[in-house]
Amino acid sequence: MERNMTVRRACWMTGISTRAVYEEPGPDRDAALREALRRVWRPNMGYRMAHALVKEEFAPLNLKRVHRIWKDERLGRKTRYRKKRTGNPVPLSAEHPNHVWTVDFIHDSCLSGTKLKVLSVEDEFTRECLALEVATRINARKVRDVLAPLFADRGAPRFVRSDNGGEFVARLLAVFLSESGSNSRFIDPGKPWQNGFVESFHSTLRRDHLDVEVFVNLADAQMKTAIYRRYYNEVRPHSSLGYRPPAVAAQSLEFSRATPCLPPNPAGISSAEVYS
Repeated sequence: MERNMTVRRACWMTGISTRAVYEEPGPDRDAALREALRRVWRPNMGYRMAHALVKEEFAPLNLKRVHRIWKDERLGRKTRYRKKRTGNPVPLSAEHPNHVWTVDFIHDSCLSGTKLKVLSVEDEFTRECLALEVATRINARKVRDVLAPLFADRGAPRFVRSDNGGEFVARLLAVFLSESGSNSRFIDPGKPWQNGFVESFHSTLRRDHLDVEVFVNLADAQMKTAIYRRYYNEVRPHSSLGYRPPAVAAQSLEFSRATPCLPPNPAGISSAEVYS
C-alpha cells in the first residue's frame, strides 16, 4: 500500500485471498481443547496419551484434531536416539496377574542435597505399581519390610525378578521369599533390558515425576511420590493396556476371570422354556 500498490495486486503477489484482508477472524473453536491439552501436558508426553486423557471430556474427539493442535502448540516430545541392544529378551514373561513382580532402585535428591533412594515394585502383567518406597537408605531388611505387607494383601507372586544388587541377593531376602512361597529370578549382569518392564516404568517415573517435582526434604518426597503412584495406577492411561489405567485394566481382568461361563445347551432348550 505504501508503494502505491493496490490491495488486489498485493494479495495476488503474496498468494492470499483479498477476503482475508478485510474479514475479521472468527472465534477459535478449539480454544477449550487447546486449554485442556495444555492442562494435561507433561514433559515428553505424546499426543496419543493426551488424546486418551481428554477424549471423555470432548467426546467424540478425533485423534487427528488433537495431533493438529498438538503441533500448533509445539507440545511434542523431543526426538531421542536409542542405542541398539543385543542379547536375550525379557526371560520368563508374566502370564497372569501375580505371576512375576519386578523390583529395582532409582535415585534422586532433595533441594537440601539429601540423596534419595526409591524402591519400586511392579506387577509385570497388570503394570500396576505396587509400591514406591522413598528413603535415604534401603537395605535387604527394608526390602523385606516393603514386600511383606504386599504379600499379605495380594498373595506372594510366583517369581520376583531383580538385578544382582546386594539388597536383592542377600540371604535374608532369599529366606523370606522361600518361606513365602516365592522365588527369586536374577537377570544376567550387564543386561538391564532383561528387567525391561521396571526400566520402562522408571523412565516414565523420571519423566513425569522426578524431573518435574522439587523435593524440599524426605517427607515431601514421600508424600509427592505416594500421590504420583496413585495417579499412575488410577488415572494415567497406559499404552500397552489400550490406554487404560493399570488399576482399571486389572479390575476388568479380575471381573472377566470371576464371571462364570454359561454351560453348554446340548438339548437345545430355549429361554422361554427355561422361564416358563
